[in-house]
Amino acid sequence: MKLEQRVLIRRTLIAAAFLLPIGAAVAVSAPNDAVAGCQITVRVHNSGSQAFTVNWDESKVKVSGGTWSKLANTSSELVGAGQTKSVVYGALFNCGANRRYQIHTSQGGDEETTYFPSVSTWTTDQTPTINVSM
Repeated sequence: MKLEQRVLIRRTLIAAAFLLPIGAAVAVSAPNDAVAGCQITVRVHNSGSQAFTVNWDESKVKVSGGTWSKLANTSSELVGAGQTKSVVYGALFNCGANRRYQIHTSQGGDEETTYFPSVSTWTTDQTPTINVSM
């Protein structure tokens, strides 16, 4: 009986050693969005009269009860007066989860953080449009 258990354990370890590199290769090659719960499009609309830069790589999203996560890996984008720019990210939780957004913008050396829907409230909107005026 002990010999059968040893053989079974050994076979299990060999199978795990064979599958682990394959699983790791798949995980590394898969884009972050591939494991996402859903795709969410965040729009930033310039409601002012001066162009500003939205810093996507510094902007964040938070799920109720969670911590802030980077919204996108793209760097920055100029948003002219009246223009709207967007980014799509793969949400790790379900589409209907409560979320709060922190959008970082800059203009002529000034930086601003805009919270959506606010510093203390949440949204389940899967296509939020955040109005920013600098």
